[in-house]
Amino acid sequence: MILELKVANFLSIKDEQVLSFEATSDTTLEDVYVIKKGKYRILKSAMIYGANASGKTNILAALDFISRLLHQPADEKSEQTGHMPFLLDKKSREKDGQFELSFITDDIHFIYSLQINHAWITNEKLVYYPGVKPAIVFQRHYDKEKDLSVVELGSTLRIKSTDKDLLQSTTLRNISVLAAYGKLNIDVPEMEKAYRFFKNTLMPIIIPYGNLRRWSNSLVDKTTDAKQFVLKMLQKADFKIEGIALKTEKEGSGINIREQIELDKFPGDLRARAETIKGYEKKSLSFLKKIPDSTPVLFPAELESAGTNRYYDLSGVLYDVLSNNKCMMIDELENSLHPDLVNHLIKTFLVNSQEAQLIFTTHNVNILSEQDSLRKDVIWFTQKSKEGATELYSMADFSHRKELSFINAYKAGKFGAKPKLGSIYMEG
Repeated sequence: MILELKVANFLSIKDEQVLSFEATSDTTLEDVYVIKKGKYRILKSAMIYGANASGKTNILAALDFISRLLHQPADEKSEQTGHMPFLLDKKSREKDGQFELSFITDDIHFIYSLQINHAWITNEKLVYYPGVKPAIVFQRHYDKEKDLSVVELGSTLRIKSTDKDLLQSTTLRNISVLAAYGKLNIDVPEMEKAYRFFKNTLMPIIIPYGNLRRWSNSLVDKTTDAKQFVLKMLQKADFKIEGIALKTEKEGSGINIREQIELDKFPGDLRARAETIKGYEKKSLSFLKKIPDSTPVLFPAELESAGTNRYYDLSGVLYDVLSNNKCMMIDELENSLHPDLVNHLIKTFLVNSQEAQLIFTTHNVNILSEQDSLRKDVIWFTQKSKEGATELYSMADFSHRKELSFINAYKAGKFGAKPKLGSIYMEG
């Protein structure tokens, strides 16, 4: 589980911003929101409000950036890292980005830190807590003169010298040590635990109009438990759906695929490969619907509303998240969904999560009206400073009494994080 994210000089974020999942001393809804791990009380969720272009998504993007360094490592050291600094300040444009992620996996506390620019990783470090005091797993720095990364392993690690040399040679200047480790047939328990956290726990951002259909269809098709879970989600959402049907269809042939991809524009090697394609399989989704005194009818998903389709897709992903204790990031959770359905989805996650976490951005202030089911420390805000940089802060930072309305205070501007709108009259 994530304890804390720190990020500086990345996209709209200039100075260090901190997103913390460590619960405050408040014990409101403790059983619903808080997981105890050793001395830590960790929150299952965080929601981020803010005006458009205030940087809400960039908080999620920071986590996603760290994750992608491991999931999609470069093949050559000439490739760029993908880091983008804060561009509205000359000094920031010339500085490295700074990231630090504190997390607990297998009941062990790790802290991963990263300093990076567009071309290479300047510094990288992983420490863990085998006891009260931290121990180094690895640290690396970039030798600019030799144009290579220098990796140093902690003294407590047991690793053969040949494996150490392999790790050193595989760690290109633009890839993480953990990504290099993932390419090798070696086993270092301390590294393995951290690597598996990034690989199996941190999920990519779910964007507002992202296509999750294949992911959800695959889960529903493979296991009865997943199918039953998704069906229950749809039924509880009052979509009048009684069943889910997936049909495997073959689409395409060598001839029409060649027409579709316009082979004359493809290089010779791709043309030769495409000509061998005989077709591909596609899952066709339908919903069985029934109203009182009627015969059940099978409706293709294409005939259903955007909200029904979105909820089906999210329900499949939610099953994966809850079953495997993953961390799910959703940008604009409310996309295509009724406000009541958004609240229901959040509550469903909270009461069924064991160690899973949900981070989402939203403009749906209706969530704040459900004050009896909220904690102040799960509500976060972003707003832009005078210099155009993202500032992130929590409702817990305000001396706002719990008995006073969250939604009214937000609408009144007490927490900021709202657009400052001009006149509706267009002057010539």
